[in-house]
Amino acid sequence: MAKKGTKRVLAAVEYATPEESRNLTKSIGATRLFAKYERSFTAASGLPLTLRPIGTFRMPATGHKKQNPFCALVSTSRKGCLACLMAQSELEKSATHTATSFRCFAGLSDTLVPIKMGNRIIAYLQTGQVALEALDNSHYDRAHGEMILRGIELDSREARKAYRKSVCMDREAYQGFVKMLEIFAESLGAAANALHIGKADKSGNQAALKAVRYIRQHCDHPIPLAEIAKVAGASVRHFSKIFKEETGITFVDYLTRERVERAKKHISQTNDRISDIAFASGFDSIAQFNRAFKKVSGESPSSYRLSANG
Repeated sequence: MAKKGTKRVLAAVEYATPEESRNLTKSIGATRLFAKYERSFTAASGLPLTLRPIGTFRMPATGHKKQNPFCALVSTSRKGCLACLMAQSELEKSATHTATSFRCFAGLSDTLVPIKMGNRIIAYLQTGQVALEALDNSHYDRAHGEMILRGIELDSREARKAYRKSVCMDREAYQGFVKMLEIFAESLGAAANALHIGKADKSGNQAALKAVRYIRQHCDHPIPLAEIAKVAGASVRHFSKIFKEETGITFVDYLTRERVERAKKHISQTNDRISDIAFASGFDSIAQFNRAFKKVSGESPSSYRLSANG
C-alpha cells in the first residue's frame, strides 16, 4: 500500500515592525557585505538589486543604475506609478517564506526574496524588471494596450524605445539568479542579528553599556532583570525602557541572542554535544535552547552544525 504524502507545515509568518525594518535595512545597506554582493550581482545579471523595507510605498529600483528605462518612464505617470505600487504591495503579501515573482501588466517580472532574522521577516531583496523571453514589437503592442486600459498616458514612441531596452533573460537563467539571492538573504539575516547585538556597543548611554558588558561576561549564568537593572544603576522599569531605546530590542531578547551566538560559535568550532553546549551557554533546558536557537537562527542546532561543517 502506498504511503500517503505528508504536507510540510509552514511556520506562521512574523514581521519586524516597519520602523525596525527601516532601521535594519539602512544598517544592512551600509555594510561592505551588501555593497560587494550588489556590485557582483548587478554585473553578472544586468539587473538592479535593492533592499526593500517592509511596507515601503515606493517604486522599486528608483535611481538605480540598472533600473529598467521603461519602468522609470511609467513611474512618471501618476496612474502608472499607482499600478506599479499596487503590484508591489501584492507581491510583498505573497513573499512570506521563499522568493516570489510577479509578472506586471507590461509582461516584465519582479521578484522579492524575504530576509529573515530567525523566523521573522525583517526586509526583502528585490530584483527584476526583466523580460523572461525575447521582446519584439508585438510584446510592446500588448503592453501599450494594457496602458491604455489603465489610463497610463505616455509618449508612444518614447515608451516603445524604452521598452525594447528591457533586459531579456530565459526563465532558467533568471531562476538561477533568484536562487543566488535566496542564499545571500540567509547571509544578510545572520548579519542583521550581529548588527542588532553590535548596536549596543555604540550606545552613548552608560547604563546600557554597563548592562551589555555584564551580560557578555555572565550570560552563561542566570541574569534576573532586577540584577541587571541594579548593575546598570537604574530601576527595573527605567532600565527596561532605556535598554530597548539604546539597543532596539528588549533585555530578554538581547540576552537570548548573546547566548545563541555563543552557542553557534561552540557548535561550529567544537565537537561537544549540543546538550552540553546548551547548558554551558546559559540555557535552563534543551527545549528552551532549541526554541531560542530556532527563533534567532531560523534552524535547529543540529541543522546549523551540519551546514557549518559542510
